[in-house]
Amino acid sequence: MIKRGNYAWEPSLNNMTTDRLSITIDGMQIYGACTDKMDPVTSYVDVSNLEKVTVYSGQEGAENTNTIGGGIDLTLPEATYKNTGFKSSFDLGYETNSHYKTTGTALSYSGNNFFVSGDIIYRKSDNYYAGNNNEVLFSQFEKYNISVLTAYKISEYQSIEATYIYDRASDVGYPALPMDVSLAKASIASLAYKYQNDDTMIKDWETKLYYNSVTHIMDDTKRPDVPIRMDMPGWSDTYGGYSKMVLKKEQHSLQFNLTAHYNRSLAEMTMYPNTPDEQHMFMYTWPDVRTFNTGFFAKDKIELTDTDKLHLTTRIDIIRTLLKIKPA
Repeated sequence: MIKRGNYAWEPSLNNMTTDRLSITIDGMQIYGACTDKMDPVTSYVDVSNLEKVTVYSGQEGAENTNTIGGGIDLTLPEATYKNTGFKSSFDLGYETNSHYKTTGTALSYSGNNFFVSGDIIYRKSDNYYAGNNNEVLFSQFEKYNISVLTAYKISEYQSIEATYIYDRASDVGYPALPMDVSLAKASIASLAYKYQNDDTMIKDWETKLYYNSVTHIMDDTKRPDVPIRMDMPGWSDTYGGYSKMVLKKEQHSLQFNLTAHYNRSLAEMTMYPNTPDEQHMFMYTWPDVRTFNTGFFAKDKIELTDTDKLHLTTRIDIIRTLLKIKPA
């Protein structure tokens, strides 16, 4: 993990970072809204949202999108139909260093055919203190996260699930940079159909539609002695879907995934000189970039013997990128 501050650690795999990795949330493609890559996908979820993190090296991680270094999928919890009724929990945490405070609560209901769960968590940290009690300036942050999962069991093997995550961080300091983040927020929503049956050749079939929106605003208004102040807001909206299937026949375990997504990214920068006789300077850093991506992934796990297995993996993507704001 690359740690530029006390917040938003960036994962690195095989010495490669975001642009060369496939980092998804439950198979959903998400684009950060910061041109300086200060908002990795991992910053828009909380550990309370996740059931597990799946890590694959190299082309093994190309299930959800094209990759060079590997894939990291932040997997959300699945619905459980145990008819246990309501369950709740409440958490409190405190760390003396940076006066890091955490509080959260979760509530769930499980019936025979219906499941719903939700949680909310709040985190706040002051500046971090290193060795010899040295204060690391601009390492504070404040964040809250809300997630909801609802599911309905249509039949013994079929169900429908809907998820929503809202994540909002403010007053985020980056001691390794000359700028901070006044706002980083994301809304992530999905609707999925699932089929699971161990008695048929098709063991698992999931089709999901999703949408996410990210806003990221960098500024330096709290930094002292800045020669030229800058505002750097960015926005990213992604619409997508996938349909993945797992089949088993004899010694073969086949996996297919058809994916498609559309992203719109817009970012700008305004520079404010300190002298009154100079004009503000404005530029687009992402001039309304539109990305269309369609891909197909296939994998075959062949059991040669009880101890030897052969994995065959392939993926093909068609990517088209357009700039809607033309250069002057």
